[in-house]
Amino acid sequence: MKILAIALIIFGGVIYVAAGGVDESLSALIAIPFIVGGILLHYRGRQHEARAKAETAGGARLDSQPSVLYLRSFQTDPSTAYQKLTAGWTTEEEELRNVLRPFGDMVAIGQPGERLPVPGATRMYASQSEWKRVVLESMQSAPLVVLRAGSSPGMLWEMGQAIRTLQPERLLILVLNLKVQEYNLFANQVKDSFRLQLPMIEGSSVIRAVIDRREGPSKAKPGFILFESDWSAIYRPLPATVIRTGYNDFAKAFSIALRPVFERHGISGH
Repeated sequence: MKILAIALIIFGGVIYVAAGGVDESLSALIAIPFIVGGILLHYRGRQHEARAKAETAGGARLDSQPSVLYLRSFQTDPSTAYQKLTAGWTTEEEELRNVLRPFGDMVAIGQPGERLPVPGATRMYASQSEWKRVVLESMQSAPLVVLRAGSSPGMLWEMGQAIRTLQPERLLILVLNLKVQEYNLFANQVKDSFRLQLPMIEGSSVIRAVIDRREGPSKAKPGFILFESDWSAIYRPLPATVIRTGYNDFAKAFSIALRPVFERHGISGH
C-alpha cells in the first residue's frame, strides 16, 4: 500500500508539472486526486502495519521489554479524512513514539471495536471491565508515562493513578492541540482532586498561529509538563523551530523540549 501510495503521489506530481501548474492549465487539477489518494493510501498502509504489530505482540502485553505508556482521550485520534490527510507522512503519535524509542516501545489502549488503529503506539485492547487493570499494570512497569492533557473522566482517573503510582520523574504531560479553556479545566481538576499545581499556559501568539495553522490565541501553547522529585511542575514549550505544515515536523520540537528528560535518564544525543 505504501509503495503504491508513493507511486500515485509521484504520478500526480508528474501530471501537475507536465500541465505547467494551474497558472498554465486547469488540467493540472487532474493531479490532485492522485496526490490526495496517495497520501490517504499511505496512511492506510501504516494503519495496517500498526494492526499487524499489535496482533504480533499479543496486544503488547506479552512483551517482556519495558514500554512507554501513552495515555490519551480517544477523541485525539485522527478519524476524519481531513485529519488523516493533514497528518502527512507521520502522525504526531508516530513522531512522539520515535523520539521516545530509547526508553522502549510506546504502547497505548486501543479504541474498542476499531478495525484499524492510528499509526503510532502499539495498541493494547481491553474490555470496559479490564482497561483500568491493564493501565495500572502497564504504568507500574513503564519507564515513562506520557499523559496527553484532557478533561475527560478517564483522563482524570489516569492522572490520579499516575500520581499515586509513579515517581514524579517518570510522568510527562503533553499539551497539544488543546484549547486554553480545556487546559485550564484540566489543571483545575488536577488541583482540586490531587492538590497538584500545574503551570499556567497562555494561548499561542498570533505569529505562531500564522506560522502554524494548528495554533492560535484560543489554543494553549503546545509543550510538555515535567515534574521534579517534589512534584513541582516545569513547563517546557515546543519551540517554533521551522515553518510547520503538518508533515514530519514535530520530531525536532519534541526532542528539544524533552532534552532534560533524556539528560535526567543519562541518554545522550537528544
